[in-house]
Amino acid sequence: MLKSMLTHLRETRMRQLEGDEGAEAGFTLIELMVVLLIIAILLAIAIPTFLGVANSAGDRAAQSNLTNALTEAKAIYQNSAEYATTSGSTNTILPLATFTASAPEFSWVTGSAAAGGCFSGGASNCISEQIVDAGNTTDAQGIILATYSSKTQSCWYALDLESTPVVLASDTGVPFKASGIAPTGATTAGVFYAVKKGPGTSTSPVSATTCNANWAATRAAFVWGGSYSSPGTAY
Repeated sequence: MLKSMLTHLRETRMRQLEGDEGAEAGFTLIELMVVLLIIAILLAIAIPTFLGVANSAGDRAAQSNLTNALTEAKAIYQNSAEYATTSGSTNTILPLATFTASAPEFSWVTGSAAAGGCFSGGASNCISEQIVDAGNTTDAQGIILATYSSKTQSCWYALDLESTPVVLASDTGVPFKASGIAPTGATTAGVFYAVKKGPGTSTSPVSATTCNANWAATRAAFVWGGSYSSPGTAY
């Protein structure tokens, strides 16, 4: 009898212990809520960082294309010391085919008022080019390039001036500086950069009209900077 009772008590105690262990093996609602809260905090930190890296990578790709295109353009310049083909005393602006033949990896488009520029939906390696006059009328001593960064919906511009720019009141070409056109930041020969930010960070959105090298050449006031890290701002 006693032995039977002891056995029964022992079995009852074992079942109680097993029940306690089973309860401890699970998660309470509070514990689950704490875990979910921690996950939410980590996501809130990680997602903006990831998007920032992705956007930065998109801008770097656009800048890389612009740098390589500018290198190709400057190599073409070396052939005749101007961004034009010389025939007697008349300068003829380099045709688009010259850029395409020299750097076929890019989708070159003419940067003219009538031509569409580089924008969303176009080729990812699109380069808009506009040859400008710098020190004298029709001297073709400068070039402006533009390309689009789809990640940030921004347009990046690069300018190469082979001579110090002066105001050209009368010019049959496209002067870098003219009456009513007063760009700042590019006052000497050299390479300069600018960016037009995408929606939400600019007073006017980027479009095929504004992501166009000619647009940068004909704005009343266009600000140029000395590097990609400190570019001029276009509005």
